[in-house]
Amino acid sequence: MTLAETIDKYIDGSHRGGAYSLGDEISVIVNPSFAILPSQPHHSPFMVAVYCQHGKGTGRVNTRTYNIEAGGLFIVLPGQITELVKLSNDFEATYLLMTDHFTESLSIGNTFNLRNIIQSRPYQLLSAPAREAIEDYLRMVKNTITIEANPNRLEIVQLITRAFFLGLGYFLHEKDKADEGDSRQVKLTSEFLKLVEANYREHRDLKYYAERMGLTPKYISTVVKASSERSAMEWIERYVTLDAIAQLTSTDRSIKYIAYDLNFPSLSFFGKYFTRVVGLSPSAYRAELKKQGPVIECLPTPTAQ
Repeated sequence: MTLAETIDKYIDGSHRGGAYSLGDEISVIVNPSFAILPSQPHHSPFMVAVYCQHGKGTGRVNTRTYNIEAGGLFIVLPGQITELVKLSNDFEATYLLMTDHFTESLSIGNTFNLRNIIQSRPYQLLSAPAREAIEDYLRMVKNTITIEANPNRLEIVQLITRAFFLGLGYFLHEKDKADEGDSRQVKLTSEFLKLVEANYREHRDLKYYAERMGLTPKYISTVVKASSERSAMEWIERYVTLDAIAQLTSTDRSIKYIAYDLNFPSLSFFGKYFTRVVGLSPSAYRAELKKQGPVIECLPTPTAQ
């Protein structure tokens, strides 16, 4: 789905005046009375930044839940499974949508370890200077886009955006350094979740992750349980099942294709796995979805193996 198609899907005609787009590269959508991110698990096709200016909300990225409040920045990277679960009636935000092509043109790479920080901490409550910086940035991008006679609009927006994200990278990097006093358990859990996020489609066995981390399965499960209130196997199951739900919800792919995409040995094995975790078979989940919308607001806590 292109940026233009996304805007057409989520913005009705009365709100089009709040959407500022530059080709199919970048869009700034100011204070819509709706959520650009869907209210059900969905693979994000773009980088999406949500800057909350008023009210509260709850968002999820790859199974983890974050409480959003005024002055908070919520960033979703392409390919991540995301949803906005709940928004207060007075929720106001500015959305920034960027395609892969645009973000690659910024040539930021992983300066300040920015991508890794966003992956592990997609939500940040910004300091007053950081809030002022993002508000200035969004205003400059919006104003530049509106000057249609300027043949250099794209280059200017690229430069402004590169400067902003380099500044954001520095802010998050310094904040990350200040948090280095986190316990060993928290650090190991964060490392484990990063590995699961990158490998859950190919590896659903705890032994694989324990070996990657140089730990025993029993030890890593104990550590993860102590710091996150879920066992390591429960986290693996949640990643796998949420991906399946995202595909059942947002695509018309066959259940057989989804099972293949998630590297299950057979359709039957996938069906039993999904049913055990969610409580419904994949076909029953999709049928209920068509009748009444999302079947579950939050995945039930899976059973450990």
